[in-house]
Amino acid sequence: MSKIYFGYITSTHGLKGELKCFSTFERTDLVFKPNFPIYINDHQHLITSSRPHKTFTLITIDNLKDINLVEHFRHQKIYIERNDLPLKENEFLFMDLIGFTVSEDGKKLGKVTEIRYNNGGILLNVVSSSSFLIPYQDFYIKKIDWLKGQIEVKNAKGLML
Repeated sequence: MSKIYFGYITSTHGLKGELKCFSTFERTDLVFKPNFPIYINDHQHLITSSRPHKTFTLITIDNLKDINLVEHFRHQKIYIERNDLPLKENEFLFMDLIGFTVSEDGKKLGKVTEIRYNNGGILLNVVSSSSFLIPYQDFYIKKIDWLKGQIEVKNAKGLML
């Protein structure tokens, strides 16, 4: 079992047992669905319903429809099981790229240590003797070798400080 941090329950919402969740997970569309299993305090719960609300998502779990039954979930972290994600054969999570070696023209530039998200898109934080960011765009990413754990990039040397 490999659990992935998914998000955080900030509070309850209303009297009908909804929980207000905040998540920056890249594929929330796969998780916020009925009967998807989530883990809170190492206990499995099933999402009964979900709906967007401002910058949050409101969920009901285990068909609990009373605020008194879900009060204890406030301020809890949510995890999901990697194997429960219905990813297609050619789909991946950006977090899978952490630890990959980045090279350009056969020269090693560093390793991916973090994935950052901003309004412009997804950035790979690459660390060698210094740290720099590479946008995850076709202009920079040439090839990903999943077997070797390598990312071949182009036009990235100019991004190094």
